[in-house]
Amino acid sequence: MEQSGSNDDAFRRFYDATAAAIRAYVLRHCSDRDSVDDLFQITYAKFLASPMAKTPDAPGARAYLYRIASNVIADHGRGLQKRNRLEGPERQVTATRPIADIADILALREGLRTLSKREQQMLWLLYAEGFSHKEVARIMSLNRRSVRVLAFRARRKLSKYLTRSDRTAKGASS
Repeated sequence: MEQSGSNDDAFRRFYDATAAAIRAYVLRHCSDRDSVDDLFQITYAKFLASPMAKTPDAPGARAYLYRIASNVIADHGRGLQKRNRLEGPERQVTATRPIADIADILALREGLRTLSKREQQMLWLLYAEGFSHKEVARIMSLNRRSVRVLAFRARRKLSKYLTRSDRTAKGASS
């Protein structure tokens, strides 16, 4: 009986430590804003159903949770695409664009939209969440060396977009 209580306490600590970041991750990578809460809950439900739930303090638990979230988001996106094909354009779910008041944030958001979903997730995990290349490789089911190369290419693509965007904005204000 003691073991179950300690597992519950360990999960509560794990949830408290990861919930805000996982919600932000799902929010950032899900185009259907109405489904964010559901996807967030599904992520934790799947984690709880996994063997990792017995040891949420294990070193790989956080990375495993992000892998689950990535898969849940991908599954949801495929479901939306299928539903959109079946329902036609008049009923399609569309992403809502965030309103920002700072030009740099707008440029960054637009620049990120030029990247593939995989590139966006990779950069988010590396820089917003602070995962190592090895951890990102595990989360995204990629080779560690591939993560290095793909992250370099994504950063370069984003940098080129931002440089072009910056020149265009400076040219327009002159």
